[in-house]
Amino acid sequence: MGVTHVGGGLLSSDPKYTPESVEPANGGQPRTGYDFRMAERTLELAGLALAILLLLRFGPPASRAWRIYAGTKTRRLADAGPLEIVPPAPVAAVLEQLGTIGFSRIGERYVVLPSRGRVDEWTWRDETGSTYVSIVPSRYIGALMCAYSVFPDGLWLQTNFPRGETLDRPDHIARVVDSNPVDAIAAHRADIDRLRPAHGNPRLVRTMAESLRMDAEYRSRLGGSTLRRLTVNLMAPAFAAAGLAIICGLLLLLGR
Repeated sequence: MGVTHVGGGLLSSDPKYTPESVEPANGGQPRTGYDFRMAERTLELAGLALAILLLLRFGPPASRAWRIYAGTKTRRLADAGPLEIVPPAPVAAVLEQLGTIGFSRIGERYVVLPSRGRVDEWTWRDETGSTYVSIVPSRYIGALMCAYSVFPDGLWLQTNFPRGETLDRPDHIARVVDSNPVDAIAAHRADIDRLRPAHGNPRLVRTMAESLRMDAEYRSRLGGSTLRRLTVNLMAPAFAAAGLAIICGLLLLLGR
């Protein structure tokens, strides 16, 4: 191997040691540092493009979820009117089962949600007035039922069918029963009996005005408590995509 003296040092004269190229062992074309940099920039651009596509996919649902969650405490239900609104089939099936165990109609209420518009819900109560239920249509599960009772000391008891959040707080107990509406009400009534010695008899809800007053109290005190985990789950992919876009963008800028 030949060498050349430069300034008291040694510099290899063998081409395979020059900084401009690296000769591959198989005798192919040399790969330069420029080629490696181009490969890196290609990956960074691909990552940025993927992040943008993910943001377009997950960004709108995340935005809607946040707007719904953020306005829960101030948003209010309203009376949909004295005339009965015919429920969709999944809601009617739940109401039919509730009718067999002593529930009767209070009326229909509605709320206006961001990016969705008006959403109607059907509100019924049991024969004692200690429990009222709200049923809303769902494009994914057909219908969602929530049973509520509130005790004199402010404790709220909530039972959802077939999905929902589970909470065990001093002011809010929530559970889910996924078998059928009748089982959900049976579990709710069992919880009332368990809680009654310490918290008293539930406050009565028998009219539309009383149900609206109870809903306003629930929203102002507990609004969003059963939506937090769902909101986080819907927003997490959008945050991940945004983070990927920021990282890839910075790498492209710093690599110039």
